[in-house]
Amino acid sequence: MGRGKILDINCKCGYKLFRYYKLGKGKIIKCFVDRIEEDFVGLQGLDTYAKPLCPECKKELGIILMIRGAPALKLNQGTIQSVRI
Repeated sequence: MGRGKILDINCKCGYKLFRYYKLGKGKIIKCFVDRIEEDFVGLQGLDTYAKPLCPECKKELGIILMIRGAPALKLNQGTIQSVRI
């Protein structure tokens, strides 16, 4: 893992959701569960089609889907603070 960055993903309310290892450039649209370094929400181990909530404000973060054969959180863009690299 040498060509990416570790980013803090926060809810709009300011709660720190998780630390994510981001590859490439651009906006964060989906987060693969196996690239989450620290999980403060409990995303690891959730079933497919689960809709995790922010523990602080109870807004829906997105939905867990299988993308390219791996579980990923497809994010609701209105729920997280914008992060772009």
